[in-house]
Amino acid sequence: MRKGIFSSVRNFLGLVTMLLVAAIAGMLAWGSWYLYQNEKQVQQFRIAGQPVSVLVTATDRQNRAWYDQFSNNVYITFNYNNRSYTARYTQDSGSINEGDRVTLLYHPALDAFRQSNKQIHFNKPAGHSRLISFSITGRWSDGQKWLLLSLALFIVFILVVTAMITSVIQIPLLRGTSRFIVAGLVVIGALYFTYNGWQYYQYYKKIKNNSREETVTVLGTNSHARSKRSNWFYYYDATVQFQNEHKVIPIEEEDYQKLKPNDTLKVHYNSEENDMMPVNYTADHSNLVVALFMWCFAAFFVWTGFFKRPKNETGLRRINR
Repeated sequence: MRKGIFSSVRNFLGLVTMLLVAAIAGMLAWGSWYLYQNEKQVQQFRIAGQPVSVLVTATDRQNRAWYDQFSNNVYITFNYNNRSYTARYTQDSGSINEGDRVTLLYHPALDAFRQSNKQIHFNKPAGHSRLISFSITGRWSDGQKWLLLSLALFIVFILVVTAMITSVIQIPLLRGTSRFIVAGLVVIGALYFTYNGWQYYQYYKKIKNNSREETVTVLGTNSHARSKRSNWFYYYDATVQFQNEHKVIPIEEEDYQKLKPNDTLKVHYNSEENDMMPVNYTADHSNLVVALFMWCFAAFFVWTGFFKRPKNETGLRRINR
């Protein structure tokens, strides 16, 4: 009796949890897709937009969209070529009021106005070497990143909804489809990390072989754990002064232990990439380790999911014989 009650409660809680995860993933996927569309529009205005100074005739500070609550914005009304327009305007400081003059971008083909340089960017630390936490997505545009994120969240939404349905109604087709999707994602992940590792080594060789030797001044050093749950693996970097720039570059553990502020450090500097590394810096092999782990995991998942026979099925075949 108790086991039945506990089992029912556990199944109910699991269903509620999956419902919440699906709702969150769905909302985040929709939000990411909106930001992707917004980034496409930003690029259109950046290419064909014309700066126009307009006089604000009216303001509306009420939220008109879900994202308005996350910024200090106002909807401004103004006239241009004897026509009335309304545009969303984000206020960095102060307040926009009736009678103020602002500069907006006007897109003739869209016949629309937009505030310039107002978009949500992915975090891109200025002056950080690409050799630190290298990723091929580092050179993707914000639009490509929002598109990838929206697709990833949509896939998560589909998988959770499928799991939720199959937990209530046994549908072999859905179960098999979700298994193929997960297997495909695992293999894609392994391919991604393999390609990312290969690109890292190509970039490392470019900085090492196609560069000139320079001397920089060390401003400070830092150590970082690769995982918040483990203190076993660290990577090290140094903030250096190069000409009029502050740069953060990777260093070896030995350099971390001996370098002090105002010490000098010899580096390989590649002017094309505007990137550098110490002359004694060796390639980071963590990309190779991650790629090997992902391929092992992919092989294990595919074997257990598609080729390994269940024990009860093997036993039944032996009995039939």
